Amino acid sequence: MRYIASVFAIFLGLAPLSTLTGQVIHWPQDTFQTITQQDFTPQQIRNQAATVVLFMDPECPVTQKYGATLRKLHQEWQDKNVAVVAVYPVVNIDTATITEFAQNYRYNFSHLPDPQQQLARSLQARTTPEAFLLDSLGQVRYRGAIDNWFYELGRYRRVVTEHYVQDALTAYLQGDPIVVSKTEAVGCLIGSSMMEENHRGHH
Repeated sequence: MRYIASVFAIFLGLAPLSTLTGQVIHWPQDTFQTITQQDFTPQQIRNQAATVVLFMDPECPVTQKYGATLRKLHQEWQDKNVAVVAVYPVVNIDTATITEFAQNYRYNFSHLPDPQQQLARSLQARTTPEAFLLDSLGQVRYRGAIDNWFYELGRYRRVVTEHYVQDALTAYLQGDPIVVSKTEAVGCLIGSSMMEENHRGHH
């Protein structure tokens, strides 16, 4: 019965995605540094109704395509107590590279370098760009593609018909079920060593 209840809760978006495995995926209890040398702590997650975490790579062509979409996402939700945080799980990436990227795309949200891929490991991110919707406890409520624009590398729809992050945010903040709580992101794979480790951990 507990198994059935867990499946039903996940289907409705009422439970963390990893309930069946007994592991809750959440934001780690560590302090990170933004590109402006400001502390980013778990308290900042708790202070928000929800937080959208975006794993990004300035060199990834798919990441580069989402400039207008992500600016609109931030602008639409910033007044509703929703934070947007960009994480860069790129080995040897430096602050100057991220700063230039953020300025070029006019991203007015927090940016966290993750060259050791600690945040990517914690949230089990695999792709850039990949989005995670966190509740105020830092638990993952949605993970995957931003929308259904890209359906494979180098191939995308003329018209976006599914707005996964937007829909998940709307449902969650209204207290409604999140119908689609997990999708597969299309983009550039994050570090092969991390992928191998995650793969081993699933067996």
